[in-house]
Amino acid sequence: MRREETNEYTDELEKIDLISYLYEFMKALKKFFWLVLLAVILCTAGGCFWSYKSYRPVYEAYTSFIVTASGQSYSSSYYDNTTAEQLGKTFPYILTSGVLKDVVAEDLGYGFGSSIEASVMEGTNLFTITVRDTSPQTAYDVMASVIKNYPVVAEYIIGGTTLTVVDESGVPTKPANSGSMKQAGAAGFLAGLVISALLLAVYIAGRKTICSGEDMNAIASTKFLGNVPETRMKKRSSRKDQTMVITNSKVPAGFKEGIRLVRSRTEAELKDRQCPVVLVTSAVPEEGKTTLAVNLALAFAQKNRRTILVDGDLRNPSVVQRLGMIKKKNGIVQAVREQIKLEDVLTEYKETGLKVLPGTSKISNPASVIRSREMKNLIEALKEQADIILIDTPPSSVLSDATLYEEVADGAILVVRQDFASTQQIRKGMEALADADIPVLGYVLNYVEEGMTGYGYSSYGKYGYGKYGYRRYGYGYGYGSYGKSGYGRDERERYAGEEEGTRGKQGKDIQGE
Repeated sequence: MRREETNEYTDELEKIDLISYLYEFMKALKKFFWLVLLAVILCTAGGCFWSYKSYRPVYEAYTSFIVTASGQSYSSSYYDNTTAEQLGKTFPYILTSGVLKDVVAEDLGYGFGSSIEASVMEGTNLFTITVRDTSPQTAYDVMASVIKNYPVVAEYIIGGTTLTVVDESGVPTKPANSGSMKQAGAAGFLAGLVISALLLAVYIAGRKTICSGEDMNAIASTKFLGNVPETRMKKRSSRKDQTMVITNSKVPAGFKEGIRLVRSRTEAELKDRQCPVVLVTSAVPEEGKTTLAVNLALAFAQKNRRTILVDGDLRNPSVVQRLGMIKKKNGIVQAVREQIKLEDVLTEYKETGLKVLPGTSKISNPASVIRSREMKNLIEALKEQADIILIDTPPSSVLSDATLYEEVADGAILVVRQDFASTQQIRKGMEALADADIPVLGYVLNYVEEGMTGYGYSSYGKYGYGKYGYRRYGYGYGYGSYGKSGYGRDERERYAGEEEGTRGKQGKDIQGE
């Protein structure tokens, strides 16, 4: 019984792995659809072009005879059939010997490369000679010379024969072979599909990203804080609020439940700590860390915890955008520099109890602000008003800004977008935090796609999603495309792609960076 259960479990795992691979393949196909289509078109066009360039028309001239042995009448069919069969059998040898070709070439006065064949209709004395050549006239001339000289050559082998013409083609007007462009195009089409499938398979095999808790455990023993599903919001003309926050009634329940789970597990990690300061970061841009920081702060506030959310990304402040708040002239930088009082910039968000210390404009040298004594004094002042402080910081593997909060931070939450950043990038980001002695409280698997295996929670946080990836679609603003960010250039290019306001797109959510 135990063995049967084990086999059933193994079969189920193999089935899930196959479904997972097929799903990953379809995702890759969707992602590179236009490249696959281009490859198929090019291969099809290449096959057709090759067929066109390599096509050589071949013309066929033929003549059919009734063969009779010399000295025999038409009624002596036995002798005639026997003679015809002998002609058909001996003809290839005569051609191989070159005797006939030499005679024909001497008769024509030039050499030729024509193909000469002979066949006999079984049981009859009907004999056919066929000549093929790329030139219709040459094919006919060679055939005429063969008819003229063949009996003379064959006489030395099978004796005298008489050939009576019953049918001939004359000078051929159409090629005997048709172009195989359709077949070549079909072959090119299939070749394009095969090549594309192989390249997609190599792409899938070479991708080393985080799709499940098992993948994360393979690179680090970090606690799992929860899954946050990808979210799609429908825009309604009567309700313009498109902010992806848990206080928005338009936000799906699955997203809210995921945030609450992260809050509960984060609380468990922070128990017995008084007013902890927690960084919210990610390895690379576009993993949804700011959206998670905003919603996690709101979730703590909903539980009557005095919560302050600090926009610590001084290069690309975006907390105000995610909350749909009006951007102000003064913010954290002015408060740190004591150009304005803290009370004048600390703002409550829509009577939720959440207080926000917003960012303002970008600054080019955030290190001087973050590491200053004034920043430490500011955080200490905030602690007097809060039970927990969350700081949204830049990606830890791209910039060192997150690690500059080492003297004020009690821990960090790492946001990992499912099937997005490479394991090397995530490992690099975690190592940067470790080098700064900032403990990682755990990670949140973000943008988890539901629909493959259900939604049920588990103690480990698989949610039943397994390795099934996510759908990539734009969220309207943020750091822009990571692949085109050009980090290390001037400040404007470091976080390319940022847009003003929320700019949520029709039919899409704004679960952005």
